[in-house]
Amino acid sequence: MTRAILLLALPVFLAAASSMLATDLYLPAIPILPEVLNGDAVGAQYTLAVFFATFAIGQLVFGALADLYDRGLILTWSLAAFAVASAACAMAETMDTLILLRAIQGFAASAGTALAPALLREAGDDSVVVRLTSIVSSMESVLPAMAPILGAWLISLFGWPSTFWFMTLVALFTILAFQRLTLPAAPPPDADRPSAAVRYMRLLKARRFMGYQVSHALAFTGLIVFIMAAPYLLVTHLGHTTTAFIVMQATLILSFVIVANLAGKLTDHFGIDRVILAGAVFQMISGVAFLAVVVFRTDWLGPVSFTLTMLPMAIGLGFRGGPGFARAMAFCGKHTGSAGGLMMFTAMGMSAVGTQIVAPYLVDGAFALALTMVALCAISLVLLPIAMKPEPGDQQA
Repeated sequence: MTRAILLLALPVFLAAASSMLATDLYLPAIPILPEVLNGDAVGAQYTLAVFFATFAIGQLVFGALADLYDRGLILTWSLAAFAVASAACAMAETMDTLILLRAIQGFAASAGTALAPALLREAGDDSVVVRLTSIVSSMESVLPAMAPILGAWLISLFGWPSTFWFMTLVALFTILAFQRLTLPAAPPPDADRPSAAVRYMRLLKARRFMGYQVSHALAFTGLIVFIMAAPYLLVTHLGHTTTAFIVMQATLILSFVIVANLAGKLTDHFGIDRVILAGAVFQMISGVAFLAVVVFRTDWLGPVSFTLTMLPMAIGLGFRGGPGFARAMAFCGKHTGSAGGLMMFTAMGMSAVGTQIVAPYLVDGAFALALTMVALCAISLVLLPIAMKPEPGDQQA
């Protein structure tokens, strides 16, 4: 891995870090929000779901802009808006107000992740992209492992608003850091300068791109829906501590990081499609195992069973995360910015819908969560043979 490629990983990581903190730093506050904001558990979950929803919409907007305008400027202004929205969230006094502000925060946060796939795709060939994606994924994965610990500490000392003040400071620091970094320029547009609608329509018609990216999004959603529900299930429903959730998440993230860093070498030896398929099988096994525990051994439910049944889910995403991204982007043609935005829209949109569907049923336990995860993993696995079937003009999205 050359020094130039490693340096590219830094701005891509910084672009996504603020938006990731908006979820992971905030998770330890979910169990206490109903009391401090005079709301309920469903409302607390909706502060997560609405963030993902507007975050998903922003992917399409910023993905289209990335093919036309200066990406550094887009990132700077979006981070500034994110900083303002985060400060406003810290001052929210009701659950409804926080839900509204989280919607604004989610849209502002979306630029970093919308532009990340385009920046990565332009780094080199598939082998380079897989390795670079794995590096960035590993850097990003430190945040879900460490952010809840930091969030719990901030909440214990300064209250839940401190998590949003911290997000504000991180966004401002990232803006300053961008001034010293050089981002790849957007590629020259097509001669006919197609509109955003035309670019997205071309991508939607690209069977292989859509097959890989939807399967990738479903795989991502399966783990995200679980992570969003776990704080409530473990702390409020099952009576365990926030520390138990943090240890569980750190274990899953560490497993993901280790496997993600092996993905590049595995694709060189076994082929990219085989590695993606192996990851999908691991995730299917995980979903079925979790459902089996929920249905047949409810007395086993707790931090240990959650961790053991979800390990294959995290490992599977590590296997297929970087390769799945690289494979999808290989079939997007010239529209790298729009393709990246569409991929993130699909993943975050599904996460928003999945989180919102599961939220009302968490008071009754983990059955709805487990059933949703099995469905997501099954559809993801079924889509892969469709995506892997070659066709003429694969590169012409």
